[in-house]
Amino acid sequence: MKNSKILIGLCSGLILFSCQNLDETNDLGQQKLADEIIYSDLKVPTIKVNVKSENARIAGEELEVKLVKAEFITAPGSEQMGRTVIFDDKGSKQLDFHFNPDRKIFGTSDMSYYIDEARPSSTIGTSEATGAIENAAQTWEEVSCSEMGLYRTPTEADPYGIVAAILGFPSIPDVLADVSNLGFMPAEFFDLLAPGGSNFILAVTFTFSFTGEPDLNGDGKIDSALKEIYYNDNFPWAADGGQIDLETVALHEMGHGFDQAHFGTGFIKKNGEFQFSPRAVMNASYSGIQHEIYRTDNAGHCGIWATWPRK
Repeated sequence: MKNSKILIGLCSGLILFSCQNLDETNDLGQQKLADEIIYSDLKVPTIKVNVKSENARIAGEELEVKLVKAEFITAPGSEQMGRTVIFDDKGSKQLDFHFNPDRKIFGTSDMSYYIDEARPSSTIGTSEATGAIENAAQTWEEVSCSEMGLYRTPTEADPYGIVAAILGFPSIPDVLADVSNLGFMPAEFFDLLAPGGSNFILAVTFTFSFTGEPDLNGDGKIDSALKEIYYNDNFPWAADGGQIDLETVALHEMGHGFDQAHFGTGFIKKNGEFQFSPRAVMNASYSGIQHEIYRTDNAGHCGIWATWPRK
């Protein structure tokens, strides 16, 4: 039984654009890439969520949510740095988001995640892909400072996803978890995110927030409503460390799912290779297999979740 139903009031459509690199050059001749783009005038849908969970403190109440940002990680060798695309300009580039334990669609402070199996990868088996994403989720859950109460919701037979539906792909626009991994999308999906995006975007996480009062519990952060993660089927995924390692990318995207932003400064060196300072799971570009939480990632996670579910 699904926990919520979505009543969609869509605008005429949603088109995402990526600007050209806003670059600086440091004393070492390295090109620093911009990691944030703001589109304050972009029209985005407002979506009404009717909460039906039996455990919901707000059962039967209709909530409005809207898309506020997208964060994507890029492939190695692409000479493209991952970006944060912001759709709701609050007057500052420092937009921090966090789930509010008293303002959750599923009415419980425990965090839920979902893994789609209706949109499989063309290069990795479904069970392997599911296992890799599960491993990534549990790696975040096992960070000792936090008690998110993370649990997986049952997999449905049909493809789900609000953003996928908005962009015209076969999809049921419903919410199945706080953080939903919604499968492997075709190249055309990622070309809508950025020109030629299918050739360099490995995966993307979309954040929705509640409308109305943005920070209901007064913690200084905008209340996250839900997250949607999509993977790019235009790349050769693997679960054994070859090609593009799915667990590594899922670990990064689930970090976004749990409200972490991109971390570290990225440079393109004179030889065309990326350099990160420091290297972290939450770097904006894939830099090799990472199945463990690095110190900086741990600090970022604990800064958000150490007091959960207390305010």
